[in-house]
Amino acid sequence: MALKIKRPHLREIREKNRVGILRMLRNSEMVSRPMIADSLGLSKMSVSRLVRDLMSEGICIAIGGENSSKSLGRRPDVIRINPKYGIVVAICLSAFSKTITISDITGATLLKKSIPEDACQRPDDAITFIDKTVRNFARDQKNSYLKLLGCSVVVAGKFNTKSGILLSAPLLNWPQFELQKRIKACLDCPVVVDNIANALCMNYVDTTVKLSSKNLNIMLVHIAVGMGASLFVNGALVRRGGDEGWVGKTKLHNQSEFIGEETTLSDYVSGHAIIAEIVKRTDFVLDTSKDFASNFRRAISLSNFENSELVKIFTNTGEILGKNLFYLSVGIRPDLLVLGGPIRHSKPFIIGVDKGLEMASKQMGETFNPIKVSNYSYIDAAKNIALREHVYS
Repeated sequence: MALKIKRPHLREIREKNRVGILRMLRNSEMVSRPMIADSLGLSKMSVSRLVRDLMSEGICIAIGGENSSKSLGRRPDVIRINPKYGIVVAICLSAFSKTITISDITGATLLKKSIPEDACQRPDDAITFIDKTVRNFARDQKNSYLKLLGCSVVVAGKFNTKSGILLSAPLLNWPQFELQKRIKACLDCPVVVDNIANALCMNYVDTTVKLSSKNLNIMLVHIAVGMGASLFVNGALVRRGGDEGWVGKTKLHNQSEFIGEETTLSDYVSGHAIIAEIVKRTDFVLDTSKDFASNFRRAISLSNFENSELVKIFTNTGEILGKNLFYLSVGIRPDLLVLGGPIRHSKPFIIGVDKGLEMASKQMGETFNPIKVSNYSYIDAAKNIALREHVYS
């Protein structure tokens, strides 16, 4: 019996090519139809038809080429994203950033607003503030932008990836909450919810990794109050049930000086663990009038100066992470290890990570690559998710 080979439907191929064109337009301001055809390996006729459809939707526009010379004739039209096509909303809810932005589809920020602490005491208050912010923007802009295309919410917590229900958010002190459903009902648009590590990882992929190298396997580690991680393998995120904290639950590898079989990585490599060690071993005084994020930022800043004890703590903690990341990643074999979150601002920590990676690699008789740093903020990552999910996919 002959095997039936499932071939991609023409509609699927067309949609894939459409997304390819949009992502190319997103990454370059000067794109012509011939350039698109060469880059994506499509016929000029196919590109013309796809671009014509995108222009009829209003998502992109053509700017007439200039006459270069009598002999060369007219340059091809330049195709660009139409910023007036629509807007996306991005929301970040974490200890380090409670922010909402509204952007056009080129990524230009049209509004950026901090969500007040008193509006984050209860989920309903946050929803009310978000609704009011978007409505006021729409009223002020009148008909400048065609429509609200979608919203992304990046949250420090654990959620159900299918239902969008926020299961726990200890840093916000929120109960279980239908976050995705409530914001969708409020804004009347599609909504995606994701954790911070995944958002940072996808932002790094979309903005730093070259388009031709998107099949690289990447592991991003995120350290703030706690620690989390995200995996990007074979061109897609590895979903772990909406919980980025899985990496912090792994047991410490070969750390004989630590007591207890149940000691986990986050017991030593997290914002809370670092601050506890600093308070224990230095004269660093917590400012009780400020929140944890403010105190952690201050400690990170001080670690970059010649305070020998602070430098030592951040370096040693980075070394612990580096060693354990190497052992953990042996089975995963990522091409890139990336560090994200506020800890990225501590130079001694990054030096320590590389030292730990090097020490572990020598023990295993393998080579290592220094850790990369993602310099994108949480709200940048949230905006990228909104654009990726609601415009460029």
